[in-house]
Amino acid sequence: MAHTATTVLNDNFKRIGETSLDERKRVSLAKILESLKQKLGGELDPAIRFGIYVNDAGQVLLSPEISVPMHELWLYRNREALKMVVRGLEEAREGKLVDLGSFEKYADDDID
Repeated sequence: MAHTATTVLNDNFKRIGETSLDERKRVSLAKILESLKQKLGGELDPAIRFGIYVNDAGQVLLSPEISVPMHELWLYRNREALKMVVRGLEEAREGKLVDLGSFEKYADDDID
C-alpha cells in the first residue's frame, strides 16, 4: 500500500548518531535499528519495512511499518473495533478471562 503522507505521532526527535553514503549510495540503519529494538522491547519482526517520507526542507522520516493482509485491513480502518481488540488483548494479558466452556456443540452448525 503506497502512502504519500504520514501522521507524525511525536515530534520529539533525538539525534542518535550519523552515517554517510557508502559506495553504492546506501545509508546504514544499524544505529537506528538498535534504538528501535530498545523502544519496541526486543527483536524486530523480520517483516518490518520503512515508509520513507521527506519534507520541503529535505528532512527524511523513516516510519517502521508492517504490511497488513487485505482481509484484516477493515480492522485498522474501524477505530472502534480496533480499540475493542486492543482492550481485549490487554485484559487477556492481565488474566481477566472468563471461561465460557466448550463450543464443541456448535462445530457442525452451518455458518451464514
